[in-house]
Amino acid sequence: MKVTVKLDGTLLGERQREWAFFRANPDRNPLSTRAGFTDADVVLQNDLCVYVQDARHSDGLRSAGYIVTRAVRETVFDLTPAEVVATHALLAEVRAHLDRTVQPDGYTVGWNVFPAGGAHIPHVHLHVIPRWNTDLAAGAGVRYFLKAAAREVQLRAAVPADLQAIHALILQAGLSSDAARITATLDGCSYWLAVQDGEALGCVGLEHGEGASLLRSASVCPDRQGQGIGARLARAALDAARGRGDRAVYLFSSHAGPYWARLGFREVPVAEVAAALPGTPQVRSGECRGWLRQETAWKLDLSG
Repeated sequence: MKVTVKLDGTLLGERQREWAFFRANPDRNPLSTRAGFTDADVVLQNDLCVYVQDARHSDGLRSAGYIVTRAVRETVFDLTPAEVVATHALLAEVRAHLDRTVQPDGYTVGWNVFPAGGAHIPHVHLHVIPRWNTDLAAGAGVRYFLKAAAREVQLRAAVPADLQAIHALILQAGLSSDAARITATLDGCSYWLAVQDGEALGCVGLEHGEGASLLRSASVCPDRQGQGIGARLARAALDAARGRGDRAVYLFSSHAGPYWARLGFREVPVAEVAAALPGTPQVRSGECRGWLRQETAWKLDLSG
């Protein structure tokens, strides 16, 4: 059986919204208020934590449960020394209980921390999942699935350590022939990378102004072009521009105009871009080095 999971960038947003909601409404946090324990089975407990099984939320994981502290702690890193001891002691009791009642062949035990780590409720809870040799997923641990996801092309925000890879992509894509003249920076700008197995395959950037941004450095490795990577990067940048409230996104392109036109861009005078984004690195570079007047400018109106 081949297991596939659609990772289209929406899951993190859902986790972040749920996390923010329960932070803003602690009286509705199902773990801290224990309201979520209604109809659940509190199997074991001690002075500082309880072990709960709840078939409603086990998603088919037979006899799965979790240990949650009585006091509200956001993550495992916030546990007191006494709570660490109490959690470990209860975990030993949980194992003895499961060994006796359902006799698993193995276990997956762990914490999810913060939305990026899969957590959506800001209250620490230790998952205890029995595993059996007859499971279709027998032999596959958490890292197995994380590594499988890493083998897919993923988009992520760039960090300063990525600048060298971004510059290399710009050179490979032919957007510049002189590394010394590349102005890509993270100062006042945002960049995204498409990566697979740790290798950078493409990038795109936004240089931010007041109410507008300049899309730049849309680059994909020559041997990976035509696979939709550039389109995914462009969508990520445009979504970010909308998220920050930009009224327009501009770009310079003398050769790929038809591509950008399909995304809704229309040609505008270069002077409009220079007036809208006078302090951005690419506009400053074009004015200083004299190439700006020979460029073709494009605009996507986001105000509607």
